[in-house]
Amino acid sequence: MTGSARRRSVAALAACTSLALLTGCGSGTSGTDENGDSTTAATTPPAPPRVDLAPFEGVPAPTVPAGATPITDNAFLAGRLLTIADLPAGWTGYDLPPLDPSSPGASAEDRSSTDPADCGAVLAPIATAVPGGVSAASVTYGGPDFSSLDQDAASYDGDGAARAFASIQDTLARCGEFSGTDADGVRVDYRVGASTLFTGAYATAPGDATVAARLQVTSDGVELTTDAVITLVGASVTQTVATGLEPVDPQLVRALATTAADRLR
Repeated sequence: MTGSARRRSVAALAACTSLALLTGCGSGTSGTDENGDSTTAATTPPAPPRVDLAPFEGVPAPTVPAGATPITDNAFLAGRLLTIADLPAGWTGYDLPPLDPSSPGASAEDRSSTDPADCGAVLAPIATAVPGGVSAASVTYGGPDFSSLDQDAASYDGDGAARAFASIQDTLARCGEFSGTDADGVRVDYRVGASTLFTGAYATAPGDATVAARLQVTSDGVELTTDAVITLVGASVTQTVATGLEPVDPQLVRALATTAADRLR
């Protein structure tokens, strides 16, 4: 999934959620029309409360352990990623085929963007945000209540993984608040801040180094919460991104991030 594709998926999730809330899903008032037929009037859901986010704080990027070798085969790396068996009941896998150039809308202009432009690296797969890796892979899952789970990973020669880990943190720190548009030109607003996933009793994080960030994404009046966990494991970096109307269960996110790191050892 490209960087713009992941941002489009978040924006599309917000748009889909907004549409669903407006057209049903338990929302609306019932009555009868002038002919006595029942009617249901859609009601606009109240705007979700905005939660203050503490500034994102990175962690030192360690050197790649001596003897660590990159995974050089995309298929082999893909086989190390999270599977549907790692997720609770109610989740499903997405295996999206390439877009058919002859399909309706395939030639439509992609109007996705971010301002500042370099904040487009936020939510981007690692291989897109930090090019130069020797392999890359990603998976996407959908869950209940409009939630989603993405994992991507990339492997690098030399100290590339440590540099990628540091670069991702630099982008998160610089892009505390920015805006953009989805593929259709709909405005999307982003706020990036600190995460408490690996603090207190959960301070022991997976991998050789781990950092987590929380993002709040607003589009068309709907606000989604995203928790992103970036982990350095040997010569590879993996990113686990969980998004929902409410934060995805933190215990689940921590467990998935730990499993993701263990698979790359």
